[in-house]
Amino acid sequence: MITTILLLLSLLLHVVAFYFIIVLYMKFSLLKDLSDTQRQILEETENSMTSFLIDIKDENEKFIDKLLSSSDRKSNHVLKEQASEKEILPYPGRDQKSKESVKGDFVKNGEELPNHLLGIKKMEDIVEISHNVPTSKPPFEIEAINLFKEGYTVEQIAKKLNKGKTEVELLLKFRQL
Repeated sequence: MITTILLLLSLLLHVVAFYFIIVLYMKFSLLKDLSDTQRQILEETENSMTSFLIDIKDENEKFIDKLLSSSDRKSNHVLKEQASEKEILPYPGRDQKSKESVKGDFVKNGEELPNHLLGIKKMEDIVEISHNVPTSKPPFEIEAINLFKEGYTVEQIAKKLNKGKTEVELLLKFRQL
C-alpha cells in the first residue's frame, strides 16, 4: 500500500515537473522570437537611417557644388564689371607696383585672397562702446530679495512688484533664502 502511494506521488511529481518544463520552454521560445523580431527591426532601422544619411550627404554635396559654382560666376561677373569700369589700384603708397606684386602683398598663410578682395584699399574696424545708464530702479531679483530680507511675505512681495507668487517663490528658492 505504501509503495502504491509512493508510486502515485512520484507519478504526480513527474507530471507536474513535465508541465513546468513545457511552460518554461514555451516562454523561452516566445522570448527568443521576440528577441529575433527586435533584432530584425533594429537592423531595418539602421539600414533606413544609413540610407537617409547618405541621401542627405549627397544633397549637401550637390548644394555645396551649386553654391560654389554660383558664387564663382558672381565673383567673375563682378570682377569683369570692376575691371571694365576702372583699373584696380594697389593700396596707397605703392602706386608704382604692378598688379602681380599687389597680389603677392595680399597672400596670407600661403593662400591667395580671392580676386574680388584685391581691390580693397584699406579696411578699418569701427568699434562702438555704449555705456548703460544706470536705472533708478533695481532689477526685479534684487528688489525681491531685499524685500524678503526686510520681512515681507511672498504674497506681499509678489503684489508689490506686480509678479506672480510662484515666480517670487522660485526666485527665493533658487537663491536659497
